[in-house]
Amino acid sequence: MTQAVPAFPRARTAAPTTTRPRLRVARRENTGRVSVFIVLATIFTLVSAVVFHVALAQGQLELDRLGREMSVARREYEQRRLQTSTLASPQRIIQEAQRLGLVMPADPPRYLEVPGAPALPSQGDETATTLGDWKKVKPHLGDEP
Repeated sequence: MTQAVPAFPRARTAAPTTTRPRLRVARRENTGRVSVFIVLATIFTLVSAVVFHVALAQGQLELDRLGREMSVARREYEQRRLQTSTLASPQRIIQEAQRLGLVMPADPPRYLEVPGAPALPSQGDETATTLGDWKKVKPHLGDEP
């Protein structure tokens, strides 16, 4: 009798073959790349934070410098304002006039009326138009009534 050959050959029990752990090697390489990426990202973040803080500190120093300059300018402005108000005070002007030899008039000032000039407005919010009519007024400025 002849022996029938099975349709599926039986698995041979050959010597054990070594299997390569492909996923393990790939995971190790991948883990290394991920670790390098995480380290680089952390370093980048830290360096960015340091740069940000340096820029922030420089801006604060600039603000402090400008604040000091403003204080100095404000002090100088106040001193000049005081000096101006002192120089413009009526008492100081009278003293300076007396030093120059000027004296106060005995009579109050006398207002001159100029023929052809418009009358002064009665309300305080309007201004005189004498400047507009200066051609009419100019010939009469030295005359006394």
